[in-house]
Amino acid sequence: MLASDRVVVEARDKRLLWQSTGAAAVDLESGAVARVGAEHGLPVAVLRAICDPADRSLPPAAMESLSRAGEIRIGSVLASLLKAPLQLPALLRLAMDAAAARRALVRRVEELRRGAKRDQVLSEPDELA
Repeated sequence: MLASDRVVVEARDKRLLWQSTGAAAVDLESGAVARVGAEHGLPVAVLRAICDPADRSLPPAAMESLSRAGEIRIGSVLASLLKAPLQLPALLRLAMDAAAARRALVRRVEELRRGAKRDQVLSEPDELA
């Protein structure tokens, strides 16, 4: 995973980053978390779900409509679509990919949670012995 301070929008730029670094994904937040963990001697694990595959560029509305907090501004999405309506299929595909990524992430978190509970039960001392 490659930590970056910017979103990689174009498929060709994603490909170049993979070729030059070998990173399977670019992430904006996890690098900062890992850096703080390293500074404090803490282990860090990252679980991410990718919603924009490397072989596809992000449609303009995806970038123009995000607030600084990462929230989607629907008015900006509509304005972008009015300027460039042909991006609609790519935007809908991104929305479907984002929903699938979220479902996969939630499933994996639940699996990890169940595993942690199972491990906790197995490691607890037998109070009857």
